[in-house]
Amino acid sequence: MPSLWERLAVLWRDAGLLIRPGVQPPAIQAFEARYGVTLPSDMREYFLTIDGMEDELDPGLNRFWPLHMVKPVEDELTERHKDRLAYPGCFVFVDHCIWCFAWAVRLGREPSPVSGPVFQVTASDIPGRQIAASFTAFVEMYLADQDSVL
Repeated sequence: MPSLWERLAVLWRDAGLLIRPGVQPPAIQAFEARYGVTLPSDMREYFLTIDGMEDELDPGLNRFWPLHMVKPVEDELTERHKDRLAYPGCFVFVDHCIWCFAWAVRLGREPSPVSGPVFQVTASDIPGRQIAASFTAFVEMYLADQDSVL
């Protein structure tokens, strides 16, 4: 049976998207060193299998970012965004409709089998809500129904 990440790659390929091949372990190590976090096992497997999308959107207007683009919410948003600091420890990994809003996952310093929760980042006055309990749960929701994560 294909892994969750392989199923995601098939979905994107069937939509005609170009999928970036997985990263090499040194790219993950560099990301972790840069931000002082440890990618949980679920995200590590994902990035080793698929490194997000090229510069294109899926049919639901979402773009999963390559690892080199993933960054803390406070680094992605600017001073004018009132919710910039409302997502401590969260990293943006996908955006919707060329950044109408985005999703961010909470990462920690300690090794873990799954990530922390995923939040919708609104870049507005009101912080977004929690969408899923983990990165794995977010991808499972997305695979079942892309609109379920909106």
